[in-house]
This record gives sequence, structure tokens and C-alpha cells, in this order.
Amino acid sequence: MSSAESSAEIPSPAARRGGLRGAGPMRREDLLDNLGFADVPADVADATAIMAPGALRGAARGHDLDSLTRTLFLRIYPVIAAVVLLTQAGIAWVNYTDQIRLYTDRANILASLTASAIARPGWERAPEIFGPQLQALARDPAFRYAALRDGAGTLLGSAGERPQGRDWNRVQVSATLDAAGDRSGNLTLVLSAEALRDNAERQALLALGTSLVLMLAFVATLNRTVRRHVVAPLKRLLVAMRKVEHKRWTTVDLGGAYRPSNEIDAISQAFNSMVEGLQSGDEAKRLLQALEQAHAQLETANRQVIESIGYARRIQASVLPERTALGGSVALAVLYQPLHLVGGDYYWLEEIDGLSVIVVADCTGHGVPGAFLTLIVATALDRLLHERGLRSPAAILAGLDAMVRAQLRQDGRGAESDDGLDCGICVWDPAGRSLLFAGAGLSLTAIRDGAVAQVRGGRRGLGYPRTGREALPEADTPVAVEPGTTFYLMTDGVTDQMGGAPGERPRLMGQRGVAERLLARADDDLDAQLAGLEQDLAAYRGSQPRRDDMTLVAFRLP
Repeated sequence: MSSAESSAEIPSPAARRGGLRGAGPMRREDLLDNLGFADVPADVADATAIMAPGALRGAARGHDLDSLTRTLFLRIYPVIAAVVLLTQAGIAWVNYTDQIRLYTDRANILASLTASAIARPGWERAPEIFGPQLQALARDPAFRYAALRDGAGTLLGSAGERPQGRDWNRVQVSATLDAAGDRSGNLTLVLSAEALRDNAERQALLALGTSLVLMLAFVATLNRTVRRHVVAPLKRLLVAMRKVEHKRWTTVDLGGAYRPSNEIDAISQAFNSMVEGLQSGDEAKRLLQALEQAHAQLETANRQVIESIGYARRIQASVLPERTALGGSVALAVLYQPLHLVGGDYYWLEEIDGLSVIVVADCTGHGVPGAFLTLIVATALDRLLHERGLRSPAAILAGLDAMVRAQLRQDGRGAESDDGLDCGICVWDPAGRSLLFAGAGLSLTAIRDGAVAQVRGGRRGLGYPRTGREALPEADTPVAVEPGTTFYLMTDGVTDQMGGAPGERPRLMGQRGVAERLLARADDDLDAQLAGLEQDLAAYRGSQPRRDDMTLVAFRLP
């Protein structure tokens, strides 16, 4: 994750009071302020002081609660409409391109078979050979034109009319005639694609009509449901609250249909309990009970969320490789610390075809969003290494870039995802004692004989929509391997440690600061190095919190 993203400002409490703009849930004190309730000191026992005079005057009068329906419509309908229309357009486009491909394949087969039937010694001087073949092509319903030329480009025969008009209305292919002892010739075949285009237009119109019907049905259902189950109960609640403001103790009639799982019913029931408490002078006790119930509900919800994320962590951990995956061919140690229960960092270790493959990736974001991207990266790496058999780091980076962009629909087919990852890949060949590296946003650090060297990767990350930024590395970078050299692949979560000396302005540790601390422990074994580095990072941060996931893979080659 980039440092700009990780340091994004958190919306202020005032900015979170916008309600439906996705800025987060409204806090209790914000809700009280918006409704006109006065602040309540903790030591105030008089429950009647909770409500400021005139707080609800006009709350149920002069306000059209149906605006909630319009608000939901304006927020939801464009999104649903865009998703449905883009999905249908994408399906129609994919079907059309598939049909064009099939037409092209059929045209190539017809041209090749006809060319093979014509090609024989002396064919260019024998119209009785190629004439019937050209006429046979004209029997195809999509046939438009065919032309036969000799090796010098001279037209020997044709069938149909030369095509006119736009190129996208036809499919044109060529096949070469090569008879032993004679000059080669060329057969050009043109098939019409107008039927395909017309069919695609009909499918698009049908999909558009179906989408409009579905969206209208959705809007009608949403409007009816919100009016019945949200607006009407809220109106009853506001009317009762206005009466209570004037000391007319009125409760909300739930009609014997109280549903604990319905938030409005729960609020109405809580309001009724408040009114009863005010009447009996037992408001403090009832508020405490309501607070305890809310606390229990929050605790249950929090436990469910933590359990779900904990299960997701087990899934992510199962995708990570064993740290002994390289066997004894490479001395290796790993520091892997997600910022939350799950993280957006990922590493890959595998020994395949006698080569040791080491990959470190830093996906956009951290927590649950970053964890989703790591699963995409793991699947893509498995396919690249095992199905496509790639062994070049630069080729693996290019394949990973294409797969991530395809999975996130960044290849022009619809969605607007601006996510990706930084990645560094090393491939060690023990037989040839060669180490190849390629990086996209990540670099390789090497320490030997008290000196630190850095092999830089490309600046552009993988994924993300095309913006004309720096291209991916086209070739692998050979790295000199000498006895005693230790290599480090790390994500920016290791270097982006904010801290410093007490009393000074916090600053980033950076690549240099991490390298200095690794250099100080260069003589230790790898596990001790990483354990010491972890202690140094914690000491440097002090009271500052961590900002990102941390992953560092250290390896020493024999």
C-alpha cells in the first residue's frame, strides 16, 4: 500500500453526520445534537433535563418523511442501473466478439480447403480447376467475394462482387496456394458479418428492455416497502415524541406486531420504555438497562465480526507457503506481520524444476480488502508457474500484471477498479549459480562484507488501469552471488515506520534506516536478524502506531 493511501485523513465527527453519504454510522451524541437534545452531564439524575425545550417542535410537522424514499432512489437507482446496463452490454459485446471469431475461423477453413483443392501443378493455366472451386464458395450464405491471384498478383478468377462499405460489416481472409514446381498464388475470401451485427443489435435492445423492466420493478418495490415499513413507523414515532415534549405521555402503538429484529420497532419499543420510565420516575434505571442491552448487542456483533475475520485469517494462512518450502537449498527466514487479523502482503516460496522461486507482494490496502487481492495473486502465481511454466522473473511479472488486471476488470470490460500491487521476484538456479531478479515497485537489498547494495525494480506496480506510466521490466536483472551475501525482499510496510527520538518530530525510517539496522546484525543468523529488526522497529516507533502490513523475506545462498 502506498504511503499516501495509508496516511489518508480520517473524516472528522462533523463530516460523519451526513447520514447517507457513506461516511460511517452516526454517533449517539451526533444524533442527539441533530434532534435538538441538550448535552447531559454524567452526574445529572434528573431525567427530564435530557430534552431541551422545543427540541422536537416541528419534527413531525412541516417535514416530508417521504424524502427518505427519494433519497434512497437517488442513491441506489443510478448504481443499479449502471451495473445492470454495463453487465448486459459486456455480455452482448463478448457474444458478438465470439461470433466474429467463429466467422473468421470458418472463413480461414473455407479458404484453406479451397486453396488446397486448387493447388496442383499448372493450376494457374487451368480455369477448369479453379473455376468450379470459386463457384462452390459462393454457395455459402455469408459469401460476398472471392478472388484468385497468381504469384505475380495477376487476377486469374473471381466470384461474387467486390465488397464496398465499412470493414466491420465483413470478414476477409487469405490463403496461399503452393504447388510443387510452380509459383505460389493467393486466394482472398470475404464473408459478410452483417447478420452478426444485426443479431447483436437485437440482443442489445432485448437486454436493454429487460433491464429497464427489472429496474422499474425494483424501484416500485423499494418505494412501496420504504413507505410502509420505514416512513409510516417513523411518522408515528415523531408524532409521539412531539406529544411527549409537551408532557403528554404517549407511547407508540406497535399494533401487536413488534419484531425485535426490526430496528424501527426496537427504537419505538425503547421510546415506549423511556416514556414509562419518565412517568414512574425510574428513568435512570431504564436508561441503564437500555445501555446494558445495547452494550450486549454491540459485544455480540463485534464478536461475530472478529470470528468471521479470524476464520478469514485461517484461510489466508493456509494459502501462504511453508517456510521450509525451499528445503535446505537456501537459508531463509520470514517476517510476516499483517496490520490487522488479515493483511494485504503475500509471499511465495517454491522449489520447482530445480529452481528456487521467492516472491514478495504488497497489495493495495490492508485488512480484508488487501486479503482479497492476495488470494487473486496466489491463484495467478500458481497458474503462471504450473500451467504456463514461466521461470523468468520478468515474464512472471508481466503475466501477473495481465491476470490481475483481467480479474479486476481493468482491461476495458466494465468496472473501474484502481487496485494493484507491488511485487519483487527472485529465481535462484543452484546448478548454474545464477540469481535473477525483477521488481515492480519493490527492490532487492543485498549485504556483504559491511556494504549494502540495492537492486532496484521498476517504478510501476502491477494491475491498475493503463495510465501511460513507466513500463514493467522487460528483462531479468542478473545479481552477482558471492559467498556470505544476504538478500532481503521487503514491502514498504517495513520501511514506512513513523517515529524517532523523544521530543523530535516523527519521521519515516526509510530504506536506509532499515538497511543500517540489518547491517548491524549481518553476522547473526537470519532468524536472529529478523527478530532483532523487529525489536528495533518497535523501539523506533515508540508510541506511534504501525501504519501497514510488514513482510520481509531474508535468504542467504550457499
